Amino acid sequence: MADQIEELKKKKARLQEDCSSLEASADTLLTKAETKHVIKYVTEANSLRRTVKEKAEEVKTVELQLDELLLQLRNN
Repeated sequence: MADQIEELKKKKARLQEDCSSLEASADTLLTKAETKHVIKYVTEANSLRRTVKEKAEEVKTVELQLDELLLQLRNN
């Protein structure tokens, strides 16, 4: 069970890092869109933000799994 907990913690950290990176990329694209007046960058930024939302949902799922395992560990 300890291995599962560690794997979930690592997965959560990876997902959070991905979210941060994607958000930074989206912000950069939006800045480009504002300065260069190219709508393509807005479309790409929106796509990245959609991916961030999906990964954030996955983080929530991992957190629930992690909480469940920790609760089981405490009860044993």
